[in-house]
Amino acid sequence: MLLELESVSPDEVPNSVNTHSRRLFHVKPDDWTWWAWAFTTALLIVGLSGYSLAFVGAMLMTAGQGFIMLGRDRSPAAFSVQLRVAYLLLLLIGYPPPMRWLYWLPTVGPFGLIVFGYCLLARMLSLLPWNSRENYTLDRLRRTFLSAPDPDRVSANPAAAGCAGGLCTIEAQVAPRVPLAR
Repeated sequence: MLLELESVSPDEVPNSVNTHSRRLFHVKPDDWTWWAWAFTTALLIVGLSGYSLAFVGAMLMTAGQGFIMLGRDRSPAAFSVQLRVAYLLLLLIGYPPPMRWLYWLPTVGPFGLIVFGYCLLARMLSLLPWNSRENYTLDRLRRTFLSAPDPDRVSANPAAAGCAGGLCTIEAQVAPRVPLAR
């Protein structure tokens, strides 16, 4: 049985998963947080290669980022701080030797961020009730996990434009809801 797929232009897709940014790679060497995540990822790769002290380095790097974000945003409820705290908790959970296999997840996650701009942890945190007042719907879940990262959404929203990391913001990760046409 042969399956034929119809090619559809992104402009013809009438849903909120369609974004403005068409970039596949989101390498941002001019952003210090990009370098911090890249260094953290490198430390985790070294740790997975057998040098367990690198896991401690990754935790210190993440904690350092968290303190910088807390000082800048002046609130532990700031999304940038929540992201670093959640990531640090993942690293702490995986630190005991029997749990080290879990380090593959926090290694692959930031790799996806520094190369493709996709931050699964930011998307998951966006679903927490204190980060959004939007109802839980299938459309929201689809937009949360399937929309392409788009840093243009951050620059279009001046309130979010100051968020560190650019791509590690809810605005850059999750496509906005598109009102239904009537």
